[in-house]
Amino acid sequence: MYKRLLSALLLAVFGLSALLIPTGADRYQMWYKDQVAVLMYHHIHDQDTSSSTITSKLFRDQMNYLLAKGYHFITLQEFKQYLAGASVPDNAVLVTFDDGYESVYSHAYPVLKELKIPAVNFIITETLADPKGTMIPSMSKEELTRMSHETNFIENQCHTNASHRKLDSGEAALVGRETVNGVQETDEQYRSRIYNDAAACASNLSPLQELPVDTVAYPYGIIADEGAEMYSKAGFRYGFTIIPQMATRDADRMHIPRINAGSPWITPERLHTTLKRRAVAQSQTSDSVRLTEAVDHLGGAVTDDGQSVTIRSDNRVFSGSIGSRRFKSASSVVELSEPVRREHGELVIGLSDLERLLGREVTYNRSTGQIYWRQEPRILTSQDSKSHQGGTP
Repeated sequence: MYKRLLSALLLAVFGLSALLIPTGADRYQMWYKDQVAVLMYHHIHDQDTSSSTITSKLFRDQMNYLLAKGYHFITLQEFKQYLAGASVPDNAVLVTFDDGYESVYSHAYPVLKELKIPAVNFIITETLADPKGTMIPSMSKEELTRMSHETNFIENQCHTNASHRKLDSGEAALVGRETVNGVQETDEQYRSRIYNDAAACASNLSPLQELPVDTVAYPYGIIADEGAEMYSKAGFRYGFTIIPQMATRDADRMHIPRINAGSPWITPERLHTTLKRRAVAQSQTSDSVRLTEAVDHLGGAVTDDGQSVTIRSDNRVFSGSIGSRRFKSASSVVELSEPVRREHGELVIGLSDLERLLGREVTYNRSTGQIYWRQEPRILTSQDSKSHQGGTP
């Protein structure tokens, strides 16, 4: 009897462990590569409810689930380096919080600190003068400073100084023309207003951290083209929207997409599914591949001296200049549809051009970056059929 009870207890423990511990396949699964999912949150609170408020438990569950599924969280600085050409881990994620609510410090920060998850706070800096005077309490200068100083992976950036509001016309303040005493501001006055607000936000935040204040998340996720130009003139290099897409290197630096993760109906599983779907949809727009990596996967080799490149695969050897469409072998010349080029330090070639040089068709999985020789289907003969029926696996 005792042994049976002990056996049952052990089985229960092992069963529970299987539920709690992610499988190795999940932990090292590549859901996407060379892209970044920028997640957007607002209010983390256990009593307040809204479409942009989630509980601290749901936030923790989301973070733990993504970690268990093999996602890698990066800092804003690493994201900027990625845009400039550096690599990022597979399944890269950047966490962002808009509005600077005190609930982020109270409920999200303990989770971020414990799990060592980097994040960015986008702050409405006019609230710093009286952080408890807002409808939803905001973070104080001391709280913002503490987060950035206690960790080396949480930083503060701009959500405007005093432009998180709607005008009388119903337009966002960063988009519309303001009317005062019945007189609408001119285009020049609009540009001056946006520039001054951007400069004030940067000036208010800069003393709170050593990192540069050069990034903004636009209220309501939108801004007029002239407004983005004014932010650039004020020293901002990056602007985040709420366009629900993956961020890639070719993204407009002042219109970077983000994916909402901060609504109460977004379960950890649903968030994971959303990221996978967004990654696949984003990647299918590309028909170019990294030349060296692709040829290496196919069993060949690429040599590059900075000016010319040589491609070897099977018995085929082609050479040409970087930036050229003409590649030569010992017996033939191939004109590519577009030049072999260098992007972010990597040689890039069109997929169809690569097939022409190699003389064979390939299969390219754009969501994972994997490439391999295309296998032609083989028609079964009667002998094949007999062998299969005889039990040959």
